[in-house]
Amino acid sequence: MDPDPLDVYFDLPGVASVRWDDDGQLVVVEWQGWANAAEFAALLEAEIEALRKHHGTRMLADCRQQKGLSAADQDRANENWLPRALVAGLRRFAVVLPSSGLAAANLKERLGKVRPGALELAYFASPEEARDWLGS
Repeated sequence: MDPDPLDVYFDLPGVASVRWDDDGQLVVVEWQGWANAAEFAALLEAEIEALRKHHGTRMLADCRQQKGLSAADQDRANENWLPRALVAGLRRFAVVLPSSGLAAANLKERLGKVRPGALELAYFASPEEARDWLGS
């Protein structure tokens, strides 16, 4: 079933999409490639908007096709996006790791800086495993 167009917050082919999954009651991010700084900032903003609009607490980021991000973008996400996402309600974050070993290592390093207890965070090999964990 296609998502309701009103529940799509970001959709840039070749980069990523952000949508609200009403059935699972969670924000779903599906990476399709690489994002420049402006695209990445817009994607992060879309995630926060979706969390706020739906009073969401859970997010699934399918990063299998994500390419590496710049260190500056990663730092901005840690310093700006993460605190705002927590204020918006994010409590459980499931990440399907990128197929690129470098991108996976960078993502784990970045998210490893999350303050203990601030967020339940887990990594998975498939979206199905991530959904199961989010639903538990």
